[in-house]
Amino acid sequence: MPSATAAPLRCHLLIGPPASGKTTLARALAPLLTASGEPPALLLSTDAIRAEVFGDAAVQGPWIDIQQRLQQRLIEAVAAGIPVIIDATHARRPWRLAITQALLLPAPVEWIGWWLYTPLPTCLEWNRQRERQVPEAVIQEMAAALADPHFGPSRAEGFAAICAVVPTHHDDLEPLLAAELAALDRRIRSARARETHWQLHGYSRLLDLERLLFLIRLLSRYPELDAADPITREQLEAIVSPLPSGDLAERAAAFLGRLHGECYGEAGAIRADLAWLEANGFCFCGDSLAPIRLAELPAAPHSGGIQCGIQGGVHGGHPPMGDGPVFQRVMTLLRHFLQVPFDRPAEPGATLHQHLIAATESIPGAYLPGETATLRKDLEKVLTPYGFRNRHDNVRHGYCLGTAVLSPPRLRELHNVVRQAAGRLADPAAQALLAELDERLGWAGISADDLAPVRSYARHAVVDTALVRRDSLAVPRQAEAIEAAIVAHRRVLLERYPGVGSFAGSAEGELRVWPLQLIFHNVGWYLLYEDDQIGQEQGLIRSERLDRLTLRRRETGFRRSPELHAAALSRLERLLHHSGGIYFGGDLEQQLAIASPSAQRRSQLLATLRFCCAPWAFAFIREGLQRYPIEHTRFSQPLPGDRWWHHPNAPHVLQPGAANSSHPYPVELDLPPWTVAADIDLRSWLFAFGGGIRLESPDALRQELVQRCQEAIGANGGRQPSSEASSLSPGSRSANRMRRD
Repeated sequence: MPSATAAPLRCHLLIGPPASGKTTLARALAPLLTASGEPPALLLSTDAIRAEVFGDAAVQGPWIDIQQRLQQRLIEAVAAGIPVIIDATHARRPWRLAITQALLLPAPVEWIGWWLYTPLPTCLEWNRQRERQVPEAVIQEMAAALADPHFGPSRAEGFAAICAVVPTHHDDLEPLLAAELAALDRRIRSARARETHWQLHGYSRLLDLERLLFLIRLLSRYPELDAADPITREQLEAIVSPLPSGDLAERAAAFLGRLHGECYGEAGAIRADLAWLEANGFCFCGDSLAPIRLAELPAAPHSGGIQCGIQGGVHGGHPPMGDGPVFQRVMTLLRHFLQVPFDRPAEPGATLHQHLIAATESIPGAYLPGETATLRKDLEKVLTPYGFRNRHDNVRHGYCLGTAVLSPPRLRELHNVVRQAAGRLADPAAQALLAELDERLGWAGISADDLAPVRSYARHAVVDTALVRRDSLAVPRQAEAIEAAIVAHRRVLLERYPGVGSFAGSAEGELRVWPLQLIFHNVGWYLLYEDDQIGQEQGLIRSERLDRLTLRRRETGFRRSPELHAAALSRLERLLHHSGGIYFGGDLEQQLAIASPSAQRRSQLLATLRFCCAPWAFAFIREGLQRYPIEHTRFSQPLPGDRWWHHPNAPHVLQPGAANSSHPYPVELDLPPWTVAADIDLRSWLFAFGGGIRLESPDALRQELVQRCQEAIGANGGRQPSSEASSLSPGSRSANRMRRD
């Protein structure tokens, strides 16, 4: 094996789309690489190895079998000091980096890239003349990848030099190749001279730098790669399925390898990247004014443990961010975007680039005043190519990274909203979300526990999720399962527990349904669902409280289209709007009529509820303009001399009664027939006014109120009222109760 101080061995990587003339060039190049009496250069062709392994070069077997044999022969040749030519397309950057930087070789190597600039029409024409033709779409795709201005072949990929060759310009390639080889020493010295004063660091190598940037981008979109909610899980499973296990570094390695190339998926290196990100404030809202610290330059395998600019046995170029000061200023800016994603100038006339410099100029290593052109260029070469900013977005929109979209004060407000929903409303999904949010805010150094809420909910859920059956939908894990079914538009088999609270017409036993939505209503969380009625496209829409239901089975084979699911949700929204509650009756034809977009069809079915109000009751009722659809609500006009105010657009259109009447203010509501006939919410609201209202129609509702009053008197009539209560009139007792409400 050559000594550590020996001159690096020159090996050659051919780059070009299929049918671009690579094999012809390789055969012409090989004799020029060694002198007489020396072992000839080794030509490694992936097509030839494929024929060896699978018996035919046309067989596209597992790449790992080809890769292992190619790498083993390359390692053996380098160990023996034999120059190597690798004949393959190398059309994508990960394919090139897998050879030039990811592969650990037994001796120093200078990689020379030979990039064949064969015009695409010529490649297609030559391909048609070959015995084994490549699909033209593949040739076009690879040609486009090589032409990418950001990810096309570059000396920064670890090449000592890249030689451009246009085969169509030369009848004989040998003189051209000889001239290129003779000029290599001078070209390499000149290129290295430009980097002589660079401050190399742990991310000077392009492979390491890109792995770090891809990792930041991945974690900014999927923090901790956590798949707790159904939508995130579905997105992550679309990348890697089943989801990888292990620590964060191991899971990130699986995603980066699949998204960007296997050379970026080294878990040990990613573990070091995560430690560097945490130490430099990328993973928490720590000291944002601390300077970016350069990672230590690792020792090259052939340097005797001495740190140097030759990494991984590769003597080649570096990207612009390979220079320490450039890396520091760009990463300072990138960290700022992560911590203040929507930062933009508040004062008129200031440009975004000037503002960003001013926002970070106090950080050592950041951009200096007047370096707006430098900052703009860095943005173009980092944020856009590596996915931190939409390629076609306007810079005035700022630079938002993934899920980091709120400032710490807004995050505290969000925490309070989630805490209220998880506590007072007992939202199962919010309880899981609150635990996750508490953990993440703690990592970020943001505490929300010492802040009293500015806004709160007076109403709370009557169901304690800690005291319900463990298989009910009110338990967070079961609630997540029904949420996943809603997102996936899947049919489920539910069961309504026997012996739970029921109303007339409540469904019983097993329920085969399409779940539509979870909704908090009055005292608890309810599931809104559509019955799966065999042979019918639409089913009855119903509601049931979560703690009364259990999920027996998710029917994975039954999933309906997004269009049908959206149509059912649209029908549900119209029913909620017109009903003023979550009871929708038991007649499908009536539901379809009320949910119809046709106002004429709805009006034929709506029932009119009319009642007259005492002044004190009307004062409460006229304030509730959104209790029922305002277009179906009509209130009394004021009596002469009334001083109460109403908005000009409020529906005060009915003529009032006589001024000396006890109930002079009429109210009319057009409601679905099931609401008037049996809705509990309507009765809880209306009957609570007691003698403050006089029901006029429908007569069945008036008789129901009378009967209820008689039953209440029968149950409580034998008790004598206290002296304090007897001193108040029925109207004033009701008024006082309404004031408290």
